[in-house]
Amino acid sequence: MESLALLVGIILLTMILSGPIAIGLTFIRTTNPVVRMIRRIFVLLFSAIGIALGAMLIIEKVALGAKVFALVAILACAYALKREFKRG
Repeated sequence: MESLALLVGIILLTMILSGPIAIGLTFIRTTNPVVRMIRRIFVLLFSAIGIALGAMLIIEKVALGAKVFALVAILACAYALKREFKRG
């Protein structure tokens, strides 16, 4: 049972932190195209992870608190994507 609780904790932590990390990466300003490409890859990666885990928890039958966390994670990841790709 402890391993199941650990797995759930890791999934929730990954889901919750992926949005703020992706948003934080969007604040890095650079003119170097290689660094910009790497930053965009990481923003896409963190956002995809957060949105996928959030959608998974919203679809499944879990507690309301987990669904709220999932919704916040999806919104944060969507904001990071909007912020990264809006400015070009």
